[in-house]
Parts: sequence; C-alpha cells; structure tokens
Amino acid sequence: MDSQNPNVVVYNHILCPVDFSDCSTKAFYRAVGYSQLFNARLTVLNVREGGPVSFYEDVTAGREALDVLRDGLVTRLNRLQEEGKVTREERDRITLETRNGKPFEEILRVAIQLKSDLIIMGTHGNTGFKHLFMGSQAERVVRRAPCDVLTVKPDDYDPKLDLG
Repeated sequence: MDSQNPNVVVYNHILCPVDFSDCSTKAFYRAVGYSQLFNARLTVLNVREGGPVSFYEDVTAGREALDVLRDGLVTRLNRLQEEGKVTREERDRITLETRNGKPFEEILRVAIQLKSDLIIMGTHGNTGFKHLFMGSQAERVVRRAPCDVLTVKPDDYDPKLDLG
C-alpha cells in the first residue's frame, strides 16, 4: 500500500512459492503478470520438504530437482519472452530461491527476509477429511503472512461446499 494514500495498492516484491504442480504453475504465471503490472521484483521459491541433506543420494536428488526447477523456469520465461509477453527488463527482476524445511514456515521466513509485500501461491482446494488430515500450506500462509496473499485455485476446482 502507498503510505500517502491507503486506497492505492502498490506491490514492490512478490513471492511465488512453487511445488511443480499444475496449480503452482498457474500461480507462477499469475505472479509474472502481477510483477509486470506493479513493476515489482518476483522471487520464485521452491521448498524441499524434509530435514538437512545428509547423504550423497539426497544431495544428488536435491541438485537434480533444482536443475529441473531452474530449467522449467528458464523455459517458461524464454517462451514468454519469445511471445513478447515478458521484456528482458521484466525477466531480470525474477529470481529463484530454494530452501529446505516445512513449506509454510519457509515461505513465511522468506517473505519476511525479502520484505515481500505480496505472496501469490496455488492452493489445491482440498476439503473435508483430506484437508483435515493433510492441512493446507496455503491456509497456514494466509493466516500468518506479514503481507497480502493471493491464492490461485486449480482449473478443476469444484466450488461445491463440503458440508457433509
């Protein structure tokens, strides 16, 4: 928000957590659009769940996952730039961060460290027992975030209320 006029919304640094799902890909594209709209920096964050890496196989798997993430990000950005949807200047404002730990905790930690003023993330839209059992990373972020959070629903989201 603009301190001079609270009715004016200004975002300077957007954080977009991704987890390789279709929904997080959709959130990524939405975040690119918002970063263009507000001329904001965009940090794409991937959190590898689990403790510290301790074995050679874990290190190798972690590097391979990071390479896949970087390659995917570069491919998407190349495509957007080739199609004229992203300029070089806009692309240069996009960075990639990776962390290990509980996703919602790391998302919140990075948002605070980077002074993000908007988080854009996908939500899988689970309800009922599955939501109760698994919890929701997005819900935890929304409840505790130091900034605005925009959640992006999956394309196949069914808005029927699960009241049963």
